[in-house]
Amino acid sequence: MSKIAQSLIVVIPLLLLQATWIFTDARKRGEKYYWAWGLLGLLNFPTSLIIYLIVTRHGYLKCPNCGKTVKNNYKYCPYCGNALKKICPTCGVEIEEDWRYCPECSRKLKEF
Repeated sequence: MSKIAQSLIVVIPLLLLQATWIFTDARKRGEKYYWAWGLLGLLNFPTSLIIYLIVTRHGYLKCPNCGKTVKNNYKYCPYCGNALKKICPTCGVEIEEDWRYCPECSRKLKEF
């Protein structure tokens, strides 16, 4: 068996596996062109997978309560209602965990 045939025996299943995983993941995540992502997965290994992961994971996070993937600009999970970011109880602005006062309304957030 030639080296080209041996290489194809390894590469073709990898490309099919990669394309199937990308297609399934993109459809599950609600990507508009999930079929195009699947086709991209057939082109080369592992560059297509790396591109897919970089592009689709940017701007998303997992809800710590239900584990669903949501956009990172959401304040609350649309699936379970869990607060995704800490917000000021008075004015609703997003705050950091270690802040003592709200930068918008100056409400005291925690003791010193």
